Parts: sequence; C-alpha cells; structure tokens
Amino acid sequence: MSFIYSLLVANNGVYDLCIIKNKRKRMRLEILVIVFVAVFILNAAGNDLRVWTSLDGRTLEAEFVAGNDRNVTLKRKTDGRRFTLRLDKISEEDRKWVQEKLEEISGPEKKDPSGIFEDRLNDTWEKMEYESLKFRFWGGKRLKTNKRYPFVVFLHGRGSGGTDNEKQLFSVPRKFTSKDFYKENPSFIIAPQCPNDGQGWRGQYMDDVIGLVKSAIEHLPVDKDRIYITGVSMGGFGTWEALSNAPDMFAAAVPVCGGANPRIAKKIKNVPIWTHHGVADNVVSVDFTRAIVDALKKVKGNIKYTEYDEDSGIKHDAWKPCYGNPEVFEWMFSQTKKKR
Repeated sequence: MSFIYSLLVANNGVYDLCIIKNKRKRMRLEILVIVFVAVFILNAAGNDLRVWTSLDGRTLEAEFVAGNDRNVTLKRKTDGRRFTLRLDKISEEDRKWVQEKLEEISGPEKKDPSGIFEDRLNDTWEKMEYESLKFRFWGGKRLKTNKRYPFVVFLHGRGSGGTDNEKQLFSVPRKFTSKDFYKENPSFIIAPQCPNDGQGWRGQYMDDVIGLVKSAIEHLPVDKDRIYITGVSMGGFGTWEALSNAPDMFAAAVPVCGGANPRIAKKIKNVPIWTHHGVADNVVSVDFTRAIVDALKKVKGNIKYTEYDEDSGIKHDAWKPCYGNPEVFEWMFSQTKKKR
C-alpha cells in the first residue's frame, strides 16, 4: 500500500511534492519535517534583535533564540555569545514580549473560561454581577479556547441606569451580535449597568468597570491587544473617563455625545479615538467634545471627530448615525495595540 504525503517545503519560493511509498521512507520524512520545522522556527526567532533589560536595570542587545515558560535564550549582538536567562530576572516588558513571541510561534495555549465566566459562552446576554455592578455578558458558543478574541465594553447613558440589569441593553449596538457581523468579528461583549445614584461612570463604578475587564482578561481567551470601549451620553463621558484611568488597556474607543476635561489629552493621545457629537445636542453641549478634540489635536493625538450639523436633524442622539455607520465598527475592530 502506498503512502502519499504532501510536504510543503519553502526553498527559494519553490514547493516540492514528496511522494513516499513505504513506511521506512515515511518515518525518515517525518523526522526531516520535524527537524526542518525546528530549524525554521529557531531561524525565524533569531531575527528578533532588541534591547533586553534586567530587573536591576542592566541592558543587553541580543537576538531571541528560544524560550519557554521559565527561561529565554539570547544571542548577544557584539560577539554571538549565547545566554540563558530566567524570565523572573528580566523586566515585565521583556517577559510579555517573550510570551507573545512564543504564542506567535506555537499559537496561544488553550484557555477555558473560568471564574465568573465559566459556562457563560451561550450566544445570549448572560445576567451577571461583579463587585458594585450588575452587567450583561455575551460570548459565542463557537469561540475556540485556543484562540484569542477582541473584548468590547459598552457604557450606557443616564436613562438606562438602575439595578434591573435590563435597560442598558436597549442602547447596545445590535451590530455587535448580528449574525453576519459577529461571524466576521467574533468577540466578548460586556454591558455593565450604572446605579442611579448620581455618581455616573466615575469613582467606584469606573474602578469596577476596569476591574471587570481585568477579570475577563484573566478568565477568558481575550486578545489583550484588542480591547475596545464605546458609550453614549453619560456613557460617552464614561468612555473618556475609562481612557483616562487606564490608557494602556484599550486599543480604541468610540465616545458618543460625551466629553472630557482637556487636561487628560496628553495621557490618552496614543489611543485611537473616533468621537461623535451633534451641533444641536440640547442635553450635552457639543463644546464638551470640541474641547477634548482640540486638546488632542494640540498634542498630536490619534483622534477622529465626526460632528453632525443642524441640517442633519441629529440632536442628543448622535449614536444613531454613529452606530448605523458600518465604517465605525470596521475601524474600531481593525485597531490593535501592536500598531502603536
């Protein structure tokens, strides 16, 4: 019986088809494939020249050679000498880089939902609680635990506040969970509900939003480079507040008819932001958005701004044209912290 194998061998752009006719040759081929793949990975990894930093501040310019969950092997640029270092002896930034590199080579490890998210991937809006907040959570049944997915935070406006854990869903963009869009952009989505005590998305409630995102990162297969936030009215202000509190957490933001203190501009200038507001807004003045947009432009921030004029008929409902524009979410989901 003949055994036919197709081996894809990259050799100056030429692909060879290898046909194996007996078990002995098949075994030899499998060994060659393993060796080839190993050499390819090591060579690809060895092209990563960067400056490494130890916990005591010493630096080393070297190429990444190999690594695991405990150690990393480097080749010094100046003389080619190799060093194997423990990960707990190098900077947090370097440890994160090694982890991402290993995932790039071998793919992310399997990560089953755990903690409060265990058994919650059901293609429905699950009712949940975290610290001071009630929230709804959406995770698709078909999401794979050996992949990493975007994470979306939606913050509602004042009219959807309370403790029923229902009203905030009324303003969540349906686009997020629509069949065709979700198929192209599978993700995890949370919609927390802010109590109606006048505090809004500040203080403890904002701390718990940030804490909830961190919990999701810990317990779900979340792509940490693709965490997004959007919100309307009070939630628009909350979106700016979240960026101010945790600028390194988010890959992009879409605040709608909100605003922020212009003094936060420098802190958040590297976050891609697309904000929206109507000139005729009779609830939240457009000046709130104009002020932070102008401040971000002055510090060369990554800002896009869509302002709806009076002829558009848009007042305090800028979320309608914003969330109705497919380009907004295509833009948002295309953003990643790796691009910064």
